[in-house]
Amino acid sequence: MLEQVAAGRRGQARPGRRLRGLLRGELGAVTAELAAALPAAVLAIAIAVGAVAATAAQVSLEQSAGAAARAAGRDDDPAAYADGAALRLEQQGELVCAVLSRDALGGALTLTARSCAHGGGR
Repeated sequence: MLEQVAAGRRGQARPGRRLRGLLRGELGAVTAELAAALPAAVLAIAIAVGAVAATAAQVSLEQSAGAAARAAGRDDDPAAYADGAALRLEQQGELVCAVLSRDALGGALTLTARSCAHGGGR
């Protein structure tokens, strides 16, 4: 009887072998799906990095506009604070406003910042 049990086990396929056989057939499909999805994932990451870079450039431009407006209000040279951005000064009553603009992301986006300060050196 012990021989029959041992012989019966030898005749049955073990579940581990069958599962490995099924997975082996799926590996090619997984590789193809990864190859199709990878460019989309890289594009999404590139867009996210570009958005972070544009946001950082906008924050820097806002700070430079504030410094340029304060310098113009003190009758100093506001161009020294423009950091290479295009500078335009506007007078609005007692306020002097500095408007800075700069291209970002290789010219795909134009960033603009505006800040005003009290004129007359006060």
